[in-house]
Amino acid sequence: MGSTGSGSFIDYSGSPNSRGTGGAGGSSGVDHCSKAFSCTLQEVAQCDYFQQHGSLPPVQMRLDLVLNGRVFAVDSNGTTVGALPTSYNYLAACMQSGFRYAGVVTSSVAGAVPRISADFIAAT
Repeated sequence: MGSTGSGSFIDYSGSPNSRGTGGAGGSSGVDHCSKAFSCTLQEVAQCDYFQQHGSLPPVQMRLDLVLNGRVFAVDSNGTTVGALPTSYNYLAACMQSGFRYAGVVTSSVAGAVPRISADFIAAT
């Protein structure tokens, strides 16, 4: 839920793009690394924040992105809050090139499947 990947291995960083529709970071001629974006985080209930606190982070809590096998949103202590959908895996190449991303929680909804939405910008 929340993922818009193609279902192919090219959604994962490090896999070559055989579709010819651009690539990681900005190789398509558009600088995707600098663009702000919003997304709904995945695997929220399995991440450390929910496991440790038994609740979701509050709206306006600051988040950063880290690369740990895949791209995760973390709180100021480095505790994982949620994973980004695979459609954002191009950010791995951006991060490896020196880009950093900061954001805030914009929506936090408890329920059978906890959901967190966040806005992110490239930070210097």
